Amino acid sequence: MSTTKKLNAGSIKLTKENILQGHLGEKIKSISGSDKVLTKNELIKERRKIIPDNGIGEDIYVFAYGSLLWNPTVEYEEQFPAKVYGFHRSFCMKTNLGRGSFENPGLMLALDHGGSCRGSAFRLNKNDAIKNIDILFKREMVTGTYKPKLLKTNLNNNNKKVLSLAFTVDRKHKNYFAEKNISLKAKMISNAHGFLGTCQEYFDNTLESLEELNIKDFEMRAISNQLKKLNKTL
Repeated sequence: MSTTKKLNAGSIKLTKENILQGHLGEKIKSISGSDKVLTKNELIKERRKIIPDNGIGEDIYVFAYGSLLWNPTVEYEEQFPAKVYGFHRSFCMKTNLGRGSFENPGLMLALDHGGSCRGSAFRLNKNDAIKNIDILFKREMVTGTYKPKLLKTNLNNNNKKVLSLAFTVDRKHKNYFAEKNISLKAKMISNAHGFLGTCQEYFDNTLESLEELNIKDFEMRAISNQLKKLNKTL
């Protein structure tokens, strides 16, 4: 089952072209107090830690659990229902940039430790898999916030097991958000916006994709209910 593809509504569109041309990194550099933007060589070095230039000897998959579901920005051959164990989807990473500000930080999804997570796995074409992975690193690892990993992934209700690239949270990073309070998370999502758009747009698009995939996520549902209550009071 596929998901409807969407584009963010912010001043900087998150497209493959803008990522490759460095517009995302340039915008971050222009914001005072931003984290260091990794260079092309630094990003390749990070990617080579888990995926060498000649690949991993088998098809490479990308595990999508958040915005990659509705805006993957890479070319892929097939999309499969997928599940990983040992990590769960959570709004556990603060953002002061793309969908937040230093005055009103937003929250982004990441894979946090424990439990399991359902999403989609994109199978990349072997001929340009590394090229597409480098695009993802330039997008997701622009400031080195995530910890990319190759995770054992079950496809099509356990019919096949593969390795997929996934971006997990770094609990040692200063932006890691350990708070579990759903009301607080909803308020942060409701108030935050940045150059990529509002944090609520990110939330709504992701929830819509999960519904298209018939995936029920407890935290997403709980935050959605709180957001509805907040919006009624505005």
